[in-house]
Amino acid sequence: MVGINSAAGPWGTPVAGGPTASGTMVTAMVTVNRATTTGTVGAGFLGFSIQKTHLTNSTYVATNARLIALYKLLGAVNLRTGANDVELCTWVPGTPYAAGGPPYGHSIGTVMVDGLNDFLNATGANVIYGLNFSLNNPANDAAEATYAQMKLGANLYGFEIGNELDKYGAWATQRQQYEALATAVINAVPTARFVGPASTGGGSSSLSAPFAADESAKLGTKLIQLTQHYYLGGAGSTAATVTALQTVKGDIPTIGTTMNNAATNARLSGGWRMDEANSFFSHGQMGVSDTLVGGLWVVDLLLVNDGHGASGVNLHGGETGMDGTRPFYYEPIEESGGMVTAVKPTFYGMLMFYLAGQGRLLAAPVAPATANFTAYAVDYTADGSTTVVLNNKSATTGVQVTVNVGTEVTSASAIYLQGTPAGVITAPSASVTLAGAGVTPQGTWARTAPFIQSTTGNTVSVFVPAASAALVRVQ
Repeated sequence: MVGINSAAGPWGTPVAGGPTASGTMVTAMVTVNRATTTGTVGAGFLGFSIQKTHLTNSTYVATNARLIALYKLLGAVNLRTGANDVELCTWVPGTPYAAGGPPYGHSIGTVMVDGLNDFLNATGANVIYGLNFSLNNPANDAAEATYAQMKLGANLYGFEIGNELDKYGAWATQRQQYEALATAVINAVPTARFVGPASTGGGSSSLSAPFAADESAKLGTKLIQLTQHYYLGGAGSTAATVTALQTVKGDIPTIGTTMNNAATNARLSGGWRMDEANSFFSHGQMGVSDTLVGGLWVVDLLLVNDGHGASGVNLHGGETGMDGTRPFYYEPIEESGGMVTAVKPTFYGMLMFYLAGQGRLLAAPVAPATANFTAYAVDYTADGSTTVVLNNKSATTGVQVTVNVGTEVTSASAIYLQGTPAGVITAPSASVTLAGAGVTPQGTWARTAPFIQSTTGNTVSVFVPAASAALVRVQ
């Protein structure tokens, strides 16, 4: 049995079958450069981002078996609670859970932190815990931080004060207020650690970089990680198209480079993390973000950011009624009243990334280069294999790929992320499968066996149909 990340079960014994070359197609060569490491896929890279109001409707508790099972499919993840609703929330210790909602409460009580801790214990996750910035109430933040630190303990990764501070103006105009709030928290909780500043996609240079320089000097080792957000554009805009999700937009690596340099220069122990990201802000585009192409795009988002130094990416989501009234079309997990109702394409992209395993991310250029086809390779440390991700976002053209892994190949097998009908880039969410099976709302995944791939010397031959991605495990 070929190894795999344990939370998702064994890879399985490879069998004959799988997609066969047909229809319109092109050929491509992927050359894995084992001497060139572009990043490191580490534990806890994957994460979820939620509105802070999500804590108020008894979702994050030890008895939410469905959500716990889905988290555990992805291993030990990071949960970031904050986003726009963090600026609506205040600490009122005796507040009970609200109804399932909407509307959702804006008061955070001890019972909610207790439930969150139980959920984290059940899943093995840790949390970036958001505190209010806009109300400028140091005493309230300090009181909340005191209880959260005491209750969450080792499950607490760090405090994030505010959300996208660049929306309030230049960093120079926000700095005094931020530092007053951080100082109040430190005075109350001397062991507190911080992440930030959760800037918008356009704020990596204008907010994140100067924040890193100023606050690493001010807070010292208490500032452990730089955080950044990313969206391709707004829902309902001309940017919210299938075409936008078929390519890797140039600003993703540019932001990654800026953030990595800032975190490195500030000597932050946790580097930088994209702790809120998804396709189109204002909750995604119906018929685009919630289809197969949304999941294929997430595969690229995760691997490109890893290749530019990110320590993780948190995919954003929530329930209708949080952060306004618009449904969340890009959410990884669909919920209603705190209950999981469906698993969406974004989650499948996350699961494929998880299955690629931990280890060195290797250079894997494609020739000829094409915008709709990308490749990545991981030197999978758990069992010495190489995993190769081949991502074909073309809506019309299959790719016959020869992969040279740079070392003698004894066997290779693959699983596929695809939808029904085959080759439809906007296949609906309910038709999306990975390894021939969907993930149920209960968190079960009855995956089928991987398919044997043809090998010769150092190479593997893989056919990747239009609108699909292949995860190839090479030994």
